[in-house]
Amino acid sequence: MSMVTGQTGGMADPQTVAALDDETSAALTLFNEYVAADRERTRREKQVKKAERAKDEAAARVKNLSDRGGSAEEKQEAEASYREASERWRRLRDGDDTEADTAEDTAAADAAAAADPAAADPADDDAAAA
Repeated sequence: MSMVTGQTGGMADPQTVAALDDETSAALTLFNEYVAADRERTRREKQVKKAERAKDEAAARVKNLSDRGGSAEEKQEAEASYREASERWRRLRDGDDTEADTAEDTAAADAAAAADPAAADPADDDAAAA
């Protein structure tokens, strides 16, 4: 080893290489955590915007039915839809998305039932057949 340059014939000191690897590893880990947190933040922001849009659409439907004199059943359905959308938006906005996931599952099941009412409740088929 040359005493003047502190290098070993053009090769890096193994202890320095190990320290750089640890530092690089720690920096990469920190960067990856930042990227994951940023993606999560972006995902949440999109969910909140989507929920807000659904809430606004439900509110417009309620207003439209009120203005044109929709049936009481239509108004109740629209108001219930608005309350659900508003609650989901509030939960997402406040960061409580544990219930929001359940609401999405319920909404998906409701949509499937609306698409195929016969598959929604087999007990209804038995009652209709009797």
